[in-house]
Amino acid sequence: MRPRPFLLHRPNTLKEASELLYSHEDAKPLAGGQSLIPMMKLRIYSPEEIVMIGHLPEMQPGVKQEGSTIVINSMTTHDMVHHNELISEYLPVLSEAAAAIADQQIRNRGTIGGNIAHGDPSTNLSAALLALDAKVLASGKDGQREIPIDEFFLDLFTTALEPGEIITGFKVDIPKNSRQKFMKITRSDTAFPLAFVAVNIQLSDGVVKDARIGLGVAAPTPIRATEAEEYLKNKQLNQETILKTAEMATKDLEPPGDVHASPEYRKNLLNVLMKRCLNSLLEEVKQ
Repeated sequence: MRPRPFLLHRPNTLKEASELLYSHEDAKPLAGGQSLIPMMKLRIYSPEEIVMIGHLPEMQPGVKQEGSTIVINSMTTHDMVHHNELISEYLPVLSEAAAAIADQQIRNRGTIGGNIAHGDPSTNLSAALLALDAKVLASGKDGQREIPIDEFFLDLFTTALEPGEIITGFKVDIPKNSRQKFMKITRSDTAFPLAFVAVNIQLSDGVVKDARIGLGVAAPTPIRATEAEEYLKNKQLNQETILKTAEMATKDLEPPGDVHASPEYRKNLLNVLMKRCLNSLLEEVKQ
């Protein structure tokens, strides 16, 4: 079946782009194209109109520190996220997640905004941003707003973005005394991941003072393992607590099944990744 033709718009301003998306219900924004184009090829989306946004000044790549906060513009590519010094120093889980996206060609074109905008549960950066308690910066016809990442993913391919809203960037408060790790399992670099985990824990004298754990391909949306987070708080990080945390993070999960992995297999992978992440952080503490 031949793809349906679409109308291409190239607005001059962010406001114009928002108005086009708001007034054309079937329109989709296009930045780097590494998320939208594959979805169009798979017929997940078949938009009648596409609004180009990658050239807009407000969207341009950039990472900066504002006091105790890191701000990342939405057109920042995965490769830039991986190699940025501020992100590597303060938000290493995000750098690791970006480095694990597909191959170098895709990392050169794909953007952090596009990675998140579709609400795809298999995108690496979603779990990392959940672990970092990020805020999504969105701009629409009613102005700008900040959306807590915990409130952003609503359902499969469904987000809290209002009609016409565009992601312009992300804000992340710099974690204190933080240890972070991202790990995933995939059949090949360019295949959809089977499972992935992002961990961010705050340690003091070996005791976990706070924890945020993001899980990917574990549900219709990227999710947090909140029960496991609560269990881990105020406990010593050791083999006993690691095993219990992994058990609590995965015991009630009902991950999707497909031709690549059954729900049971995917659940086991998430448990294994959870233990590997925490064991890796434990080894860092011991050094």
